[in-house]
Amino acid sequence: MNELIAWYRPGPVPDERKAAADGDSSESGQIELEEAIHSLGMKTAISEDLESLRLLLSGGEPVLLLAELDEPGGWAGWEAVSEARNEGMILPVMVISLSGGLQEVRGEAAVSAFEAGGNEYMGKPVHTGEFKRRILNLLQLTGRRKETASLLKVDGLLLDPGRRQVSRDGTELMMTPKEFDLLHYLAVNLGEVCPRDEILRQVWGYHFHADTNVVDVYIRHLRLKVDKGRRNKLIHTVRGTGYVLRAPESGATS
Repeated sequence: MNELIAWYRPGPVPDERKAAADGDSSESGQIELEEAIHSLGMKTAISEDLESLRLLLSGGEPVLLLAELDEPGGWAGWEAVSEARNEGMILPVMVISLSGGLQEVRGEAAVSAFEAGGNEYMGKPVHTGEFKRRILNLLQLTGRRKETASLLKVDGLLLDPGRRQVSRDGTELMMTPKEFDLLHYLAVNLGEVCPRDEILRQVWGYHFHADTNVVDVYIRHLRLKVDKGRRNKLIHTVRGTGYVLRAPESGATS
């Protein structure tokens, strides 16, 4: 995959730098979003000013612009977006704003973002599961996600993220939305051990402070659908850590 997402993220003002130094969660939130993007098989290029953003749009061929804006409607970067679009680039824009809290404030910020040229809007704090789904929907609607590149194959198991369909050895497997998200996450990280807390964060989008067995429950559901009655088991438990999707040594993967 490795589609490029251009991320406009202005450098912090002095007050924000101080807050970060005092333990503010904004930096950790950005790390979570970046990890969520990478889990979709995409990479990011960060721009902290309009000049670098223009250079990125002119030479990087991003499939999406992610813009973190305090005041979406008054952002000077909309001119660069318009220029790129006028030159023929299909450039969907997702705006993330600090205007969390009151519904009325969030609503006004969203309206201003859409009126200025945005295609999606989320207010902070951002739910990473919803964030990933909105990105995929936006790329699919604008034709910026290559379906052939998004297919995942593991020993007869086939995942089609564009259609959110799963089959094994030609037989379609019916999945709930969350079952698909979990299986897709394991498939993207094929052969890598996925810790339970990381699965909770990337698939469910939450930090659970209490013990929960939701991951184990969904893994059992997946095993019944993916592995039951089959000689080659694909979903494996790493005791005390988490789970891994692993192809048999003789299985074809891509």
